[in-house]
Amino acid sequence: MLNHYNYVFDNLTNTYNFVTKNNILYRVAFVVDYTFSIISGEDIQNIFQLVIEKASDDLEPFDAKVSKTIEDIIKRFFQNTENSLVYICSDEDNKAGIRHKIFDRWYKNSEYRKTIIKINNILPVKVTGIGVQRIYTSFMFHTRNKNVEKLIKTYQQIEKALNESK
Repeated sequence: MLNHYNYVFDNLTNTYNFVTKNNILYRVAFVVDYTFSIISGEDIQNIFQLVIEKASDDLEPFDAKVSKTIEDIIKRFFQNTENSLVYICSDEDNKAGIRHKIFDRWYKNSEYRKTIIKINNILPVKVTGIGVQRIYTSFMFHTRNKNVEKLIKTYQQIEKALNESK
């Protein structure tokens, strides 16, 4: 069984940090996300956006311990069964679709698929001057989360809300 890298929580930046064998720093953060509250008109707590940042531009060869480390951090996050997680794939380098497939594969191979549910939604959003842009998203929540029905319903309304605001 493959182990993960040691990581530390930085109270100053509110990030989990770890360094790979190739000396590349990763930061993992859970940022409070108010989208569900805004869309529903209710105060929905414990919704976070997952942010994974490779802190250097160095090209890193495949390293399975990176995904194991992120998996361990996310497993810790879900120790609170009321937490929910939104993941939006960055498209700064036109690789959002690839990131989405990697995240999907990672989840399918993870050990906690039975307790954490993941729903994908690729959102076609109208962008003025550009046309339709795809936003690759995933939403994860614990099977024991008391607000599952409300969370799923609200997640499914994000596309409509984004396109109505244009």
